[in-house]
Amino acid sequence: MKDYSIIFPSRDRQRLLTDLIKSIANTTYDSTSIEVLIAIDDDDTDMQSYAYWAKDSLPNYVKFFPVPRSVNFSRDYYTYLFGKSTGRWIIACNDDAEFTTPNWDKEAKNALESYIGAGPNIVYGWIEDGLGSHRLSQFGNYCCFPLLGRDGIEALGYYFSPNVTIWGADIWCEKLYRSIGRTLTMPFTISHISHHSGKREQDDLNKRLAWENRKNPCDMQPTREEQNKLISLLRNLPYIQDDRPVPVKTEPPRIANAFR
Repeated sequence: MKDYSIIFPSRDRQRLLTDLIKSIANTTYDSTSIEVLIAIDDDDTDMQSYAYWAKDSLPNYVKFFPVPRSVNFSRDYYTYLFGKSTGRWIIACNDDAEFTTPNWDKEAKNALESYIGAGPNIVYGWIEDGLGSHRLSQFGNYCCFPLLGRDGIEALGYYFSPNVTIWGADIWCEKLYRSIGRTLTMPFTISHISHHSGKREQDDLNKRLAWENRKNPCDMQPTREEQNKLISLLRNLPYIQDDRPVPVKTEPPRIANAFR
C-alpha cells in the first residue's frame, strides 16, 4: 500500500500534464510512497499517443487508464480511479495544477498520522490551492484539490458524490467532512493553474465543461445518510439510513469532539 494516491482525469492537455508530473517529481521526498493515476478518454487519440510515447520517460509511479468519455467526473473518473488506487490518502487533483511545497509527502504524513491516531482513517485534508480572492466564498472554505482518508471513501462507496457530476464536488466534499468535524489543514500547497485567477487562458475543455455544468446543475449539499455512514464508522456502529440533507454549520457539531 502506498501512502498517497494522486488521481485525476486529463484530456488534450499534454503540456499542463507534463508540468504537473514534473512538479510532483521535484517536490516529493519519497517517490516510493506515491502513485499518480490518470484517466484518459478512449477517444482522445492525442493523449493516448502521449501516454504511449512518454511511458518510458515518466516516473514509474505514473499510470494511465483509458476510460469511456463521460460528463460524470465524480463517478466515472475519480471514483473509478479510487478503485484502482492503493493509497492510505487520496488526493483528487486536476491536470492544471502544480505541487510547490518541498517534501510535501513527509510533512503531510506527520500531520495526518498525528491527527488520525489509532482511529479510522476518516479525514478531509484542506490543501492550499492559491485561489485566494477567486474562491467562491458563498460556498464555504472548500479547496480545489482535497485529500481524503481511504476509510471514509470506502464507507461512502465513492470519492465524490455521483450526484455532483462536474463542478461542485469539492464543495460537497468540504461540507460533508466539516459537518462531522473531520477537517485538517494540510502543510503544503497544490497551486491551481486556473483561468479563473488569470494564470492561463481558458481552453476548449474549460468552455465545454462550463456548458455541461450549466446544462446539468447539481445539488452540492451532502445527505444525512452520507454523514451517518462516516459517523457510524468513527463510533464503530452500524449506520442508520437517513437521506435528509445535512445542516452544515459554521462550527463542527458538538458530537464530533469525541472523534478528534
